[in-house]
Amino acid sequence: MTASNQVTGRAKVNAGELGELATEKGATFTEGGDKRNEKPADNGRTYFSKETESPALSIKVLSLPGISEKKLRAIEGATVLFEADNGKRWMLVNAFTKTAKLNVADGAYDVEMSCEIVEEM
Repeated sequence: MTASNQVTGRAKVNAGELGELATEKGATFTEGGDKRNEKPADNGRTYFSKETESPALSIKVLSLPGISEKKLRAIEGATVLFEADNGKRWMLVNAFTKTAKLNVADGAYDVEMSCEIVEEM
C-alpha cells in the first residue's frame, strides 16, 4: 500500500518475453499526445501550435548476463508494463525498441522505447 502523499521514486519495467528488466533509477516516460509549441509574435504576445508526440519510455538496463543489445533491439509488438512505486501503472501496447546502446562506463544499456498506444491501469 502506498501513502497518499507518495510521489514516484522507483519504477519496474516488464518487457514481455524478457521479463522484469533490471533498470537503474531515473526512467522517464510520457504517454504522448498533444505537444504545444510556442509561437511568439511581433505584437508581444505568444501563441501556440500543436503536434502529436509519440509515447516514449527511456530506461537504463543493467548489462547483466542474458541481456544483450540484440535482445533489447528485438522488442517489437510487445506488451510492456511500466509501474511506479506509488502504485501508478501503464501498459504500453505494441511496444517496440527505438534504440538500445551499451554505455560501457555505466555498465548499462540506454534504451528508448515507444508504442502504438498507452493504457493507464
